[in-house]
Amino acid sequence: MSNSLNTMVNPQLDNSLLESLTSAVLRRINIAQIASMQGRAKSVNIDAVTFEDTNVEQVNIENLSTNIKCGAAILRNVRMILELHYKVNWSYDLKWLGSNSGIKELGSKAKPIPLHDIHIPALQDIALDIPQAEIEDIDAEIQPVTNFSLGGIGFEDLAINNTNLPSDGFSLSGMGFKSFKLDTFGVPASDSEDLTISQFTPDNRVSLPTISVSGINIPSVAIDDVVSDGAVSIMDIQPEEFEAPVFKIGEYFKAYFIVTPVLHFQIGELVLSDLKASASIGSVSVERASSGIVAKGIKLDGLILNELTVNQVKV
Repeated sequence: MSNSLNTMVNPQLDNSLLESLTSAVLRRINIAQIASMQGRAKSVNIDAVTFEDTNVEQVNIENLSTNIKCGAAILRNVRMILELHYKVNWSYDLKWLGSNSGIKELGSKAKPIPLHDIHIPALQDIALDIPQAEIEDIDAEIQPVTNFSLGGIGFEDLAINNTNLPSDGFSLSGMGFKSFKLDTFGVPASDSEDLTISQFTPDNRVSLPTISVSGINIPSVAIDDVVSDGAVSIMDIQPEEFEAPVFKIGEYFKAYFIVTPVLHFQIGELVLSDLKASASIGSVSVERASSGIVAKGIKLDGLILNELTVNQVKV
C-alpha cells in the first residue's frame, strides 16, 4: 500500500509519456476570417522587382527612314584591259557573173592599260524608306527594378481566410480548458510598426500593356571608311562595235573592217570615305508582351487597419 501511494505522489514518467501529455494539451486558434474595411500604409518599399522569361509577340516599326551621305571614293590600283576583235565583212556583185558575201575573222589583240588610283570627289546620297516592318516572337530582357518605393498607399476590403495560429499549436500553464468558440471579435482599428514579405511570386504571368514610342530621330553619325574585301573585277563590258571601209570598187566589190571592243576593269581596292548616316522612325510599338515577375524584400511601414473584424475564432 505504501509503495503504491509513493508511486502516485512522486511518479517517474518517461520521455515518451511526457511528450504525449504535452501534445494533448497543445491548442491551435483557427480564425475563419480576418477582415478590414479599409487601411493605410505609411510607405511601401520593395528591394527588387525582377522580370523573368519575357516574351514579345510582335514589334511594329512605322516609317523607318535612313540616309547615308557619301563623301569621296577612291579606286586604288585600277587597270583596264582592252580587247579588240577584228573581222572583215566583204561582198561582191558581178551581175550576170554572180555575187557573194561573207565575214572573215582576223583575230584579236589585248592590251593592259594601267590607270593607277582614281579619285571620285563626291557620290550621290543613298536614301532608304521602309513604310512598315514587323518583327515577331522576340525574347526580351528587362533589367530588374531595385529600391522601388511606392510611397504611402491606401486599400479597402482586406480579407484573410482560414488562419491557424500558431501552426504547431500552443499551451497555457496555470489555466485549463477543453475548447471555446468566439463568433465575432471586433476592434475599431489596429496598427503595426511594419509588415515584411521576403519574396512574392504570382502564379500567373503578367501581361504588359502595349508600349508605343513615336517621333524617334537618330542624329547623324560618322562612319569609318568602308574598304572592299579584296579586288573588284568588272568583266566583259561591250561597247558598240564600229566599222570602217577599207576597199571599194564601185558597186561591184566592197570590204569593211569591223572592230568589236571588250573592256575589263580590275580595281585593287575600293575605299568609301567621309560617310555619315542618319535615321528616323515614325513609331515603334511593342504588342502582346508578357513576363514572369518576382518581387523581393517587400516592407510596409506604419500599417493601420481600420474597422478590423475577426470572425469565428476556435480553439
